[in-house]
This record gives sequence, C-alpha cells and structure tokens, in this order.
Amino acid sequence: MVPPLPPLHGDLMLDVFTHRALTQGVINDHTPHGNSDRLAQLGKSVLNTIVTYILFAERPMLSGEELKTKQEQILSNESMVAWLAAYDIELKRRVRGARGALDSPEEARFLFNSYVGAVCLQDGLQATTDWVSKLVKPEGQPPALVDDSQNNTLSTVSPVSPSSAAASLPASPQTAGTSQAAPPPYYPAPPQASTILSGVPQGTLALGISVEWIASSNGPQHDPRWEVKCKGRTTWFQSRMTC
Repeated sequence: MVPPLPPLHGDLMLDVFTHRALTQGVINDHTPHGNSDRLAQLGKSVLNTIVTYILFAERPMLSGEELKTKQEQILSNESMVAWLAAYDIELKRRVRGARGALDSPEEARFLFNSYVGAVCLQDGLQATTDWVSKLVKPEGQPPALVDDSQNNTLSTVSPVSPSSAAASLPASPQTAGTSQAAPPPYYPAPPQASTILSGVPQGTLALGISVEWIASSNGPQHDPRWEVKCKGRTTWFQSRMTC
C-alpha cells in the first residue's frame, strides 16, 4: 500500500504531466521552476539525499558500502517502475503527449524525479521526506530533518549567538570592577639648553655674545626629531640632535 500521491497545483502540475518532447527544453522564466528538466534534476538530488538519510538513520548502523548498495537497490529502475505502477491509474489519467511513456524505465525515472522536485518546491523538503519515506519503508516513521527545530536528532550542540559568547568571556582588568583610566600619552620633552651648550664654542660665550635657542620638532610624537637653532648677534650656529 503506497501513501497518497501529494497533489500538485497550477503550472507545476501542468509541466510535470506534459511530456518534455512537447516543451523542447524551453525555460519559462515566469515560473519558479522553469521546466520539467529542471524539476527532474532537483528531484533526483532530493530523492538521493532523502533515501541516503533514511538509510543513515537505521539502527544498527550500516557501513558506508552497505549504504551505497541499499541506496542503489532502492533507486533502481525496477523500484521507479513499481512506484509509478502503484499510482498507475492516477498518473496515466494525467500524463499528456506520449503514449506508453510510463512503460519506459528512463521516462518513468524522469517523471518520478520531476514529481519529487515539484513536491519539494511546492511543499518543502520535510513534506517530501514524509512521502518518500513511506514509499521506502511503509511501516517506519519518517525521519526528521537536521534543520527541524522540533525534532533535531543529529545536532546536539546548539549554535551560540555572538552576544552570548561575548557574555561568557571573562572580564578584562579594564572592565572588571571599577574602570581604570588609560595611561596618558607620552610626549618627549625638548632637549635642554644645558645639553646643547657643549656644542657651542666656549670663546663665543666668553665674549658675552647673547645666545637665543630656537627648538622645533618633526616626526611622530612618541619619537620626534628635534632641530635646535642657536641664534647669536653676528653668527648662526645650528646643532641637530635626535631624542
């Protein structure tokens, strides 16, 4: 006993049951699916994933090779023809454009893949899983998908939001308890005149010539380059020093 065939509506039903020879591969941009070729590709991938997931959830666990073998058996041409034969009356009443299309294994697979793709597009992945699982294991319970929030059996670690992750971090010394002010920026002082006098000829000082020191700096504040000019009455003396 097969589960009821999920009903399709609108353009999806029309394209699935119209033989692809009549559409000649033309893509209809005004529909969300385009044509039956695209639906068949979607359905093929979805069907492979659902069957693999059903086998993956079996207990005791199957080996990788056993998973592959059973999947190939379930998705064989014989299975496709048998499933479609169970819906024979309903499908034959709707298929247009090709007599005996359901008698060809290739056409039977294409039609079934298109139908699976259409159900997935219309009703969602979980609804498609519920239907296909009843075909594969009529007595079993459809597995819940990993993104099903009500029955997430594979994911055991819930995602952590950035805000909660930040809250779980230990407080830094600057934020724990009373806040501490940041240290003031470092600004090196300009060189003192006594440091530079050693570069001035002693004779100039002995003559009583008045000396004026003009200091300026350039470069970054934490590592400036000072330029000091010594201005006298009759001569200029320039000394450079890096602090």
